[in-house]
Amino acid sequence: MGPGITKYAEALFPIFMDGLADKHAEVRSNAAFGVGAFVEGATIDASAYFGDILKALFPLIQLADNPNNARDNAAGCVARLILENADAVPLGDVLPAWVGALPIRGDHLEDMPVYDAVCFLLKHKRAE
Repeated sequence: MGPGITKYAEALFPIFMDGLADKHAEVRSNAAFGVGAFVEGATIDASAYFGDILKALFPLIQLADNPNNARDNAAGCVARLILENADAVPLGDVLPAWVGALPIRGDHLEDMPVYDAVCFLLKHKRAE
């Protein structure tokens, strides 16, 4: 999305968050990707919303299957949160569920942020 998304942040963020609880797997999957792309691309500090985002992503991370790549997109979103501001992510609580959702199984566009987040955590000795 890039920095151009910033001017739409106030309008888009609630739509993405509502989408994370939608009854349709494809909407939930797209919303997870959208939230992650928003956090990654916007020039505002969204870390105050990380708790709400993580709570909304948790059911997707816990999925036994991967409908419409929902689990993969949720894992990619968590990776983007970590890369954006790891201090705002309760790593001790998040990492076990996040690692349990790996490896990415269907949406391999999420591989790069996941690998980057794993490398970041290891490099900065943050794998709590």
